[in-house]
Amino acid sequence: MNRTVSAADLKPAKSVAPAGPPRLPFVFSVGITGHRMGALGPDALKALPARIQSALKMVTESALAIHAGNHALFSDVPTRLDFVSPLAGGADQIAAEAALQLGYRLRAVLPFTTADYRHDLVAEAAEARFDELLARAETRLELPGNRADEPDAYAMAGRATVAHCDVLIAVWDGLKARGKGGTADVVEVAIAHGTPVIHLLPGEGEPAKLLWAAFDPVVDTSGVDPMSERPLDTAHVDQMLKAILLPPPGDREKHFVARFFAERIPKYRVRTEYAMLLAAARVRRLRFRDFSEDYTARMIKEEWRSYQENCAAAHDVSVPFDLLEDAYSWTDHLATHLAQKYRSGHIFSFVLGGLAVCMGLAAFMFPHFKFQEAFIETVLTVAIIMNAHVGSKNEWHRRWLDYRQLAERLRPMRSLKLLALAAPDPPGTETNPVAQRWIDWYASAVWRAMGCPSGSLDPESAAKLAEAIGDHEVAPQMSYHERNAKVIELLDKRLEKFGTSLFFITLISSNITLVGLAINAAFVMKWGNWFTLISAGFPALATTVFGIRFQGDFGGDALRSLATAEKLRQIDKELRKDPGLMRAGDLTEQAARFMLADLDEWCLVNAQRDLSVG
Repeated sequence: MNRTVSAADLKPAKSVAPAGPPRLPFVFSVGITGHRMGALGPDALKALPARIQSALKMVTESALAIHAGNHALFSDVPTRLDFVSPLAGGADQIAAEAALQLGYRLRAVLPFTTADYRHDLVAEAAEARFDELLARAETRLELPGNRADEPDAYAMAGRATVAHCDVLIAVWDGLKARGKGGTADVVEVAIAHGTPVIHLLPGEGEPAKLLWAAFDPVVDTSGVDPMSERPLDTAHVDQMLKAILLPPPGDREKHFVARFFAERIPKYRVRTEYAMLLAAARVRRLRFRDFSEDYTARMIKEEWRSYQENCAAAHDVSVPFDLLEDAYSWTDHLATHLAQKYRSGHIFSFVLGGLAVCMGLAAFMFPHFKFQEAFIETVLTVAIIMNAHVGSKNEWHRRWLDYRQLAERLRPMRSLKLLALAAPDPPGTETNPVAQRWIDWYASAVWRAMGCPSGSLDPESAAKLAEAIGDHEVAPQMSYHERNAKVIELLDKRLEKFGTSLFFITLISSNITLVGLAINAAFVMKWGNWFTLISAGFPALATTVFGIRFQGDFGGDALRSLATAEKLRQIDKELRKDPGLMRAGDLTEQAARFMLADLDEWCLVNAQRDLSVG
């Protein structure tokens, strides 16, 4: 039904110009948690294979139908179905066998090393079944479980299962969790993460249920909420999977998705007003690379190369990063490119607006050039209008904010995947974990397409991995925010100083004029037009400078960057204290959360600052 999807299949062509941002393969992943043999009973065990097969078949057919009706959103890579299972005796193994029969790729997530884990299965007569399933698994992930704390080991396996599945099948008696790592505990983790749960009660005649917070998106209720239960039927499965696997409905979001796939990055950068402003303010020199997109592409590629060599390749966990790298590289580069356009567009309008005022005042000094001055003023005004029109029509502002948000959702995914049990926050809200914007859908689809990591982690390698993530993920972001705060704070102070100086010059000019008029000085009559130009023109230029400061919110950006850097510094310190895999996952998830919170606040501040004349 399906063939193995390699990293080469998922990786688009390297050429940036002719291709566009990568369309993603259609991937659907199901996980399993459930009671073991001894807790199920002979009647439940007899009926369970057919019940799991029926539930899995229902969601599979719905997912494939969704893909068939929306194939234009996805790449031509064949559909991939993943099944994530810890392969424990009982429900885990039964479900894995059913999934393999339906064409799923088996992803094994083991709480201990393979040899150690097999000892758990000998007593259940599940050892041979385990060996057969493990041999058919596409990937195997061994987590650093410790026999001294077995519940924690099984909690890690449950968390990793939830992190890499879209839907969780739970063969569960419905009782509250009696400790860490059990089926009920894994169900609670899934519900808290916004993952839908197909609840199969062990009793043969019990109806299957679908548990999902989005069915009752008003109140966040801890644990299993009866208001979020629905019968497991085709209508509710279709409703749930469309919300998970497709972009939000509506023409607006469809337009944004189509616009994203149509994006191209030019070779040269023609809007360089922002770089010129930095140079004029003596924040940094104007360089040749400010006129080309090659430098940005090289820096993105170099940063990923460094991360791959020093963080990913140095540890015994394998993740196919190619698709993530391509998606991130496109969105980060597009965001940088459009940020330059948008900021330059505002600087262009403010500066030309100030010059237009000065040109109108110049008629007092050079009355014999009134026609030429009026013509230039007209040209400046038309240029301002056209600049705003082009920027608004091409959605520089909206695209910049969208692509920056998407890039920062994608960036931490590499470290979250390496940690095996960590995951991004679900899209939407805690009470309604559904993508509200196309960028959330795309980010979730990238995470899904990366699949489940493979490899082996012991306590020592997990500690080294946590430290490496601090070195190559958290610390670089901390340094970026500190550098960014320094640059934009310096720009803000220089602009403030320049604008204030213009007002002081205006004040001096006005005082000189007043004194001259009071004493009837001849120089007032001789240079009066120049005094008029200064008195009226310089305030206009000063207002231009303060308008650029207000629009850029440089001071606010600097404060937000410093606050984010401080939070990341605290996380970086904790990652270096041998935190254990579970806590390392928590810390890395929190780092991603801090960075997105800073970004969301920044986007909220900038959301109404579109490029317009008014």
